[in-house]
Amino acid sequence: MACALVLVTGCASLRSSLKQVGAGVHNPAGKTFTITSPVTAVSLDTAGSVTVTGTSGSGPVTVTAEPSYSKTAPTTTRTVSGGTLTLGYTCKSQLLCSVDYVIKVPHGVGVHAESREGSVTLTSVSGPVTAQTFAGLITATGLTSPSAVLKSGAGGVNATFAAAPASVQASTDAGSITLTVPGSATYKVNAHAVVGVTSVTVRHSNSAADAISAHSDLGDITISPS
Repeated sequence: MACALVLVTGCASLRSSLKQVGAGVHNPAGKTFTITSPVTAVSLDTAGSVTVTGTSGSGPVTVTAEPSYSKTAPTTTRTVSGGTLTLGYTCKSQLLCSVDYVIKVPHGVGVHAESREGSVTLTSVSGPVTAQTFAGLITATGLTSPSAVLKSGAGGVNATFAAAPASVQASTDAGSITLTVPGSATYKVNAHAVVGVTSVTVRHSNSAADAISAHSDLGDITISPS
């Protein structure tokens, strides 16, 4: 159970409420692990925040797990199968239990990150990316990923690409979408805001090989060149 009653305000508001009613919130120092097995992709699902930074070269993946809990610390797990590092944790029944992850990945490693009540932050990642939040903001800078799927429920998407992506899919239920891509390329663009303003200033053509899809139920969409 992890912040199950929090929809938009997230775990931070629950921690504040716990303090006001006198319940303790434990935030011990995070533990860092080095993954020595070969890794081509990282996959995780958490109720906390996720920060992933890409590094140059082919060094190991490092993971820092930072728990938050009201009673009993979560038990974290790390497994590598078929080149995919899967991160997880289990919690005993309590009011608050989550893990924030800070991850460093070498060049080319893909990322699949899901957060139920936290944000996802991606920096200089070069492998394929899938990021999804139930209630949180997705922020990406310096991406050179060939493909990216970015989905936010109650939050927004703000992504900047340092290299022209072959495929981008961005969507929000409630929140704005801002995509910045290299202006040297031409893109096939499909952008629609049900309630909001859509602005597309990149070069676009229905016959372009690189494709950008953006959909927002409630929020503006901006797709612009860097």
